[in-house]
Amino acid sequence: MSVAVETTTSRVPRPIPAHLSHAEQSFSLKKRRFPFSSASTSSASCSSPPRGSYCLPPLPPSKGYPPLSRMFPQHQSPWTPLSDSLSKSPPPSSVYDPSKQTSYFGQCFTNLGLLGRGSFGEVYKVQNNKDGRLYAVKRSAQRFRGNGERQRSVKEARNHERICPHPHVLDFVAAWEESGRLYIQTELCSTSLLLHAENKPPGPDEPAAWGYLCDLLSALQHLHSHGFVHLDLKPANVLITDSGRLKLGDFGLLFEVNQTGAESKNRKTKEDVQEGDPRYMAPELLRGEYGPAADVFSLGVSILELACNLEVPNGGEGWQQLRQGHLPSEFTNGLSVELQSVLRMMLDPEPNERPTISQLLALPCVRKRRWKRRIYLMVAETMLTVVSFCQFVVCFGCKLLSSVRLPFLPCWSKPEPCTPPKDSWDRDVTLSLSSLHNDPGSPEDDGVFLHHSDPELSPTFSNRYRLINRFRIKSQRYQNKVIIIRE
Repeated sequence: MSVAVETTTSRVPRPIPAHLSHAEQSFSLKKRRFPFSSASTSSASCSSPPRGSYCLPPLPPSKGYPPLSRMFPQHQSPWTPLSDSLSKSPPPSSVYDPSKQTSYFGQCFTNLGLLGRGSFGEVYKVQNNKDGRLYAVKRSAQRFRGNGERQRSVKEARNHERICPHPHVLDFVAAWEESGRLYIQTELCSTSLLLHAENKPPGPDEPAAWGYLCDLLSALQHLHSHGFVHLDLKPANVLITDSGRLKLGDFGLLFEVNQTGAESKNRKTKEDVQEGDPRYMAPELLRGEYGPAADVFSLGVSILELACNLEVPNGGEGWQQLRQGHLPSEFTNGLSVELQSVLRMMLDPEPNERPTISQLLALPCVRKRRWKRRIYLMVAETMLTVVSFCQFVVCFGCKLLSSVRLPFLPCWSKPEPCTPPKDSWDRDVTLSLSSLHNDPGSPEDDGVFLHHSDPELSPTFSNRYRLINRFRIKSQRYQNKVIIIRE
């Protein structure tokens, strides 16, 4: 008889994986990106490629149907100026000829390479054929798929042209429409702030963050004083010149605030707000409240990202913490108390409690670093001007000296082409006919007949020998005939 024995086993808790135990940490260090390289090298300026462009290559085109270009042939459409600069001063006929099949972009500019590519389109480095200066031209990614999309694209160019020039705002040159695409011509910058920060060594960089803050505060002060709000401020939309000066660009979501609140709500829809990057979006934008305080919040998130070298969350708990005014202490502990205080003020959840741009510029810590930043930019730009001037003087001097012949200067003349001396076998072939006729010696005594081991033999020596031998035989026969006739 068997007795069933009931065994009770104690339940051991399963171990939690490491990636789940640290799930509360929503912030992480910024990962190193691969440098962008295009078929040419990349804006109006140089803009950064999208973050997902390094993962997988694009899918090949489907072969189940013919391309649209075969079904609907694309004819070159005339260009349409969208800016007052092109409408008032069109290109001369020597530069652009409408009767040619080449586009306006191809006739007026020399494409020097691709600067950047993203969801917005492509940015090219070009040289103007009219004045010879370098510019950046941004072309929309796709053709306009409707009147609404065209109006939004044209609005970006019109908004950018309405902004008055400023040292920290990207200079607008011209805009036009051609073949259903938008072209915006701006000044040329070296790179974007996002790519510049990713190429730097990992780790916090507070001195550089203070410089970025001072430049962008000046740019936003210029926009807000003229009644505009950017609404899409982020490192990818900020450009850097060769001297290190920051330039604010990409004014596709630019918004006028010199109207009443009711009019503002009617003009800006929720769909327009969702076009912005949610990582830098202020919380009040989701409630339909638009104002200069939204730019202050976006600037605070951008400076936090650049100063701490962290990845800004796209959503989740970390995204909520920033909208509640909580800074990630594990990253901000290495910053100074002054910078932490400024970031907390800029990331205040209530837009009415955030300081304005003028109030931030009036802070003693900002005023001190802004003065240093101005001196640094002035020295850097002066040095670049001096270097470029010296290069111009050296090139001009070299051209001048090469055109003027002075007795005390060495004269560089192009050497005249000369025929190299002939080899022994080549000299022997060119013997005169008289020497061939009067040569009574044997083949062993003739200098033409060399031994096969002689190093001076030509690769075509055998052919030359046959020709000379035939000529000797014919000459001998001719002499024999002459002797017989005389006899």
